[in-house]
Amino acid sequence: MAVATVVVIAGGAFVGSTASAAEASPFTVVDGAIRTATGTPVPASGTHASLWGNSSYASTSISGSGRVVIGAIGDNCQGWPTVQVTVDGVNVGQTTIVSATSYGTYPVGAAVGAGQHTVRIQLVNDFRADSCDRNVHIASARMETAGTTDPKFSFAVLPDTQQEVLGSSDPRFLNRTNWLVQNRSALDLRFVTSSGDVVNWDTPDHAQYVIARNAMRPIENAAIPYALALGNHDTQATGVGGSARDPARTRELIRDTSVFNQYFTVSQYRAVTGQFEAGKVDNSYSTFTAGGVQWMVLTLELWPRVAAVNWARSVVAANPRHNVIVVTHDYIDGNGAIEQSAGYGATSPQYLFDNLVKQYANIRFVFSGHTGIAANRVDTGVNGNKIYSFLQTFHSNSTNPVRLVEVDTAANSLRTWIYAPYTNRSFTEYDRSFTGIGVVR
Repeated sequence: MAVATVVVIAGGAFVGSTASAAEASPFTVVDGAIRTATGTPVPASGTHASLWGNSSYASTSISGSGRVVIGAIGDNCQGWPTVQVTVDGVNVGQTTIVSATSYGTYPVGAAVGAGQHTVRIQLVNDFRADSCDRNVHIASARMETAGTTDPKFSFAVLPDTQQEVLGSSDPRFLNRTNWLVQNRSALDLRFVTSSGDVVNWDTPDHAQYVIARNAMRPIENAAIPYALALGNHDTQATGVGGSARDPARTRELIRDTSVFNQYFTVSQYRAVTGQFEAGKVDNSYSTFTAGGVQWMVLTLELWPRVAAVNWARSVVAANPRHNVIVVTHDYIDGNGAIEQSAGYGATSPQYLFDNLVKQYANIRFVFSGHTGIAANRVDTGVNGNKIYSFLQTFHSNSTNPVRLVEVDTAANSLRTWIYAPYTNRSFTEYDRSFTGIGVVR
């Protein structure tokens, strides 16, 4: 039986007759469509602009001054959609949409002056698989008045949690993530990462991965994006008890992260924008906006392969307006010195510093674990930018430390401290504050 569909024109594209919009769509769409809104809050038009290819974009005209703020939802398909925003023909930045249900608030770029502005929003990382299709649906675009952005926010860095997953009765890992969620508003927590060795070793029943996976669920349920670096204990190089699984194959097995990637995926991480290897989180980057500027969390495998470092170089170079946070398992030692050994990997931390970290003006932070307890150092890159590196390993048998980093983009400063919620312990000896950190805007 043939079914007739009635359509009307709205904003230059088609709208199904089921949409009883109070207003016309504000968007004109190329290689996309205006469709009935499915997210919340429902826009005044009752519709959103659906974009499904890298040639798809939505345009609108906005009057006023300030930063562009868009409301959108996305379809996750091995990662969330990223859109590029231009104002009056000038590229002002990108943002990644990390919810399928809430249109949210995504500020992009720096403030523009008063006037009538043409805004274009384009999908830039289209992807499709047999079981999914990465699309984005734009509900709104407006100007955010300059000065209304809260410049302060925080992110959290988990240390090596390998001692917290040895038995299902150990409450410390879950206690930490629950505490982070409960204090999300007070901290204005925007991202959670980890310096690796999430587990201690793998067993046939993957029991330690189950504990770690369940412990991260509060973060996922709260829709806080996260990304975990992989340590040597998160690979098949480490056997039961912590020794080498097969000493003759250690260099090979350190790149076998198949079990980790079964339990932690880009869809769970929420904000992944790109990966070095498809289907693997070992080397990936996530983006978010906070404090009125753009951020990137770049997680790299332990003692990374040259090809992975080159990939990271290309990612950082292609995103010069993002403030980059590098997270890898081994970088500085307990005295704050850059490690020199490549271990049983491919390149040393010194190689990573020389070929990636110091080379780009927008790299701001490096976080690592693996050795020592906690430390920090400050380096100057070839472009004169300061690079702040922090170690938080701990290997605690009694509590659950987490490093909190508060950034104030207006004051151009950071403050970091380490707190363990399970025992209500503050490690004040590791408190650090810095000014003049050189936020990229």
